Amino acid sequence: MRSGSREAAVVALLAGGMLLAGAPADGQLYRFGKNKVQFAEFEWQKMETPNFEVYFFAEEEELAGYAAEMAEKAYWDLERKFGYPVRRRVPIVVYSSHVYFQQTNIIPNLLPEGVAGFTEFLKGRVALPLSGSLPHFERVLHHELVHVFTFDRLRRVLERHSTAKEAPMPLWFSEGLAEYWSGEMDSYGDMILRDALFARRLVPIAQMHHIYGTYQMYKEGQSICEYMATTYGEDVFELIFENWWRAETFAEIFAITTGSTLDELDRDWQYHLRKRYLPDISGADPPSQFADAVTRVGFNLKPAVRPLPRSAADGDVGEAVTAAEMLFFRNHQGYTRIARRPADGGKVEILVEGERSPRFESLHPLDSKMAVSGDGRLLAFSAQHVGRDHLFIWDIETGTERHQLTFDDVVAINSPSWSPEGDRLVFSGADKGGLTDLFTVVPATGELRRLTDDIYHDRDPDWSPDGSRIAFSSDRWSGGRRGLYNLFVFDFVSGRMLPLTRGEHNDLQPDWSEDGTRLAFASDRNRMYDIYAVHLDSVAAGRICIERLTRALTGAFDPVWMPGGEELLFSGFEARSFQVFRLAVDDTGAVGEYVDLPPAAADLWRLEGIHSRSRFAKRAYKHRMSLDIAQSQISQDPEFGTSGGVQIGLSDLLGNNQYYFVLSHISGSETGFFDGLNLALTRLHLGRQLNVAWGVFRLNDRFTGRFGRFVREKRTGAYVELSHPFSKFKRIETRFSVRRSEIDREFQGQSLRGWLMANSLSYTHDASLWIPTGPLEGTRYSLGASQTIDFKSSRRFNYILFGDYRHYHRLTRRSSWAVRLMGRRSVGDVPEFFSLGGSWTLRGYPWRSIWGSKLAMLNNELRFPLLDRFVVGLPFGNIDLRTFRGALFVDAGNAWNDEFGAWKGSVGIGTRFALGGVFVFRLDAARRTPDFKSIENDTNWEFFFGWDF
Repeated sequence: MRSGSREAAVVALLAGGMLLAGAPADGQLYRFGKNKVQFAEFEWQKMETPNFEVYFFAEEEELAGYAAEMAEKAYWDLERKFGYPVRRRVPIVVYSSHVYFQQTNIIPNLLPEGVAGFTEFLKGRVALPLSGSLPHFERVLHHELVHVFTFDRLRRVLERHSTAKEAPMPLWFSEGLAEYWSGEMDSYGDMILRDALFARRLVPIAQMHHIYGTYQMYKEGQSICEYMATTYGEDVFELIFENWWRAETFAEIFAITTGSTLDELDRDWQYHLRKRYLPDISGADPPSQFADAVTRVGFNLKPAVRPLPRSAADGDVGEAVTAAEMLFFRNHQGYTRIARRPADGGKVEILVEGERSPRFESLHPLDSKMAVSGDGRLLAFSAQHVGRDHLFIWDIETGTERHQLTFDDVVAINSPSWSPEGDRLVFSGADKGGLTDLFTVVPATGELRRLTDDIYHDRDPDWSPDGSRIAFSSDRWSGGRRGLYNLFVFDFVSGRMLPLTRGEHNDLQPDWSEDGTRLAFASDRNRMYDIYAVHLDSVAAGRICIERLTRALTGAFDPVWMPGGEELLFSGFEARSFQVFRLAVDDTGAVGEYVDLPPAAADLWRLEGIHSRSRFAKRAYKHRMSLDIAQSQISQDPEFGTSGGVQIGLSDLLGNNQYYFVLSHISGSETGFFDGLNLALTRLHLGRQLNVAWGVFRLNDRFTGRFGRFVREKRTGAYVELSHPFSKFKRIETRFSVRRSEIDREFQGQSLRGWLMANSLSYTHDASLWIPTGPLEGTRYSLGASQTIDFKSSRRFNYILFGDYRHYHRLTRRSSWAVRLMGRRSVGDVPEFFSLGGSWTLRGYPWRSIWGSKLAMLNNELRFPLLDRFVVGLPFGNIDLRTFRGALFVDAGNAWNDEFGAWKGSVGIGTRFALGGVFVFRLDAARRTPDFKSIENDTNWEFFFGWDF
């Protein structure tokens, strides 16, 4: 399962409690999936306000105080907009950094870096991290509270009209409204919409599912909601919610409310966008029109320049000419890496492999730049490792690590920059409380110094060539309260913070020229993100000259000077991707504008009416359990009779403690009431790195066995399971159980009774990269052993060894060769049997038709794309099947007891397609080969639900 080991356990429990309550031993040995690791153990506390319960750990008490006041402020704004109050205290869980936020157990999903927060609707919980900027944190909190009000409002409307039917809400509308009501469209949003419009990638409302969950969908949704409010009035959303009970689709509700159709809305909205953005093309162009693209495939951004001295090919004898190599973050196959390439073109080489191992779980390509030392030998970058960011110093020539630095009080590290001497680094770092400041460190000794210490978000530091100053971007001015950043300089001589730019715009990512006379930076001061340069020659006279170097229709970011100062590299956004571009500065024809330096006096903002020392009472967090799921089911089988049951799941608010209870009954002519009763109780504790599960069970199973024969087993006992994830990719698991077992194996003529004690140990590694149909690249494997003993007689029931190795070799961006090698062996008085046959194992053979106490299998499969989309038109609508892929395969394997016999094999072809991101349908056509010298004429067709192996 893709969601991780603990999530797989929960799903198995809810499916019937059989996996952890006495399933055959080989099924217990492994579960693939990446891990959500609790590296940090927190002492949680709770703060109650009139409308919220804010949960936080001790180190972030200041952040919790801010969050409580921000939430109350947002509550009154949303109560006015919705015309409706939420009559309960809404739980808000705050995390001081995204590193901690990724460890949350509130939801089982692994959270990528792009997730800024979420609202969980089952218990109405909101969870979000501080990204460094308190104004941004406030906007995200406001966004999530829109979801809370929306869900509560619809629930009350349906209750009032006594209807259980609920029209599904389009994601573009729910997220678009949350964006619209939490703030104005910013320059990033304008960039996304402008790019979509001019690249002809704007997605109509009817086809919005094609960009489901993407940033473009959020921004298109926000733009549509803004247009709806302008056209129909601000109360249109309240009227839509009030009419929610009157129809079964959003399109019908919209028509009832506005008198217009969604098609008409879409047509008018797109016309409005063209009127708004088309005039921009008269004075601006995409980056590819005014700069040379250095990269073209995938996502490439955040360039850094490494000077390369060489002999001149031209010019006077002995003249030194400087060439350059560029380093950049590259993602063109699903993993982010650090790549290198000659700046004037040439082969791309991978310097650092990221996101494939615990060493570099994330390289933060969207938030953090890298830095090359002045002598060109060392590279500094940050990467997430074992639950926090580490600062890595990398030898570029040898491709080896020089230093790995971590700091007790710094959780997140971004954008390091070298001093001219190469003996120190400056970086932007967040402490455990979530506040982000500037730090310097001596890599050789690890000596750390904090330069700033306040609530302001200091980012993008760059050390000046003379070593006396650090330029950086910060919200430490009056406009910062609205999330706006300007440029500042920290002066080491005076120890003062001096403003360099001032205005109602964002100035980001400064980079010094090698002579120290200019600073290049990115800014949206003309509504579009462009590259500018500050000339510092006249600073002494209290003036600076600001020169606009680009006029990008979409966006230009991350400028870095080339040696000589005549060219720049930058990240350009165009056609939904970032690429690295090279710009000749002398060819821009830019004319500088002289402006006065801002006054040096502090012009700082405060959180109006919001104080870090909260007026709300705090108390220790208590584990209060509440219902997650309660469901019943009933089934009828002509052979085994009627069965029915109930499943109940409970958890605490943080999701760290979970209980699952399964009660079912199998009735039949040979079964009394108590004899057919099944129950299982499981408890999971996920609040520490070591995950603990225990349970008790009483099960009486009657089923057709793996090999088409009748099997019956009564089990009563208990178990304990421990899982220790070392990282996102690796874990070790052990399990111990004791049960009273009565086994009836009619096909063997055996009736076995006894008290059985079983224990198992397994190691699992999973670094695979998935697409909707299954893994495409990477490696995953699991090794394990288990034994079962009748502890009254000390008789060894069975002993099992297990191994499963899978490797996915990427051939192209969209195709791969997949290999699976699996072996199992069971020995003892009552050996466990394993089976082959069917779509998941040995294709072309009947399901579980080959069995024995020993098993060996090899699968080879070539996976390749067929169609990106396949739309089936039906009278009641279209079915859109995405990710339509093909496969060619060769399988070989056998299962046996005494003699191996011969390899059984098959060859074939298949198709797979994903539906809704949840279901994968597989159709295989296989022909058997009895000796791998000939192929039978009969074709065996197999249909299967599930991801590729």
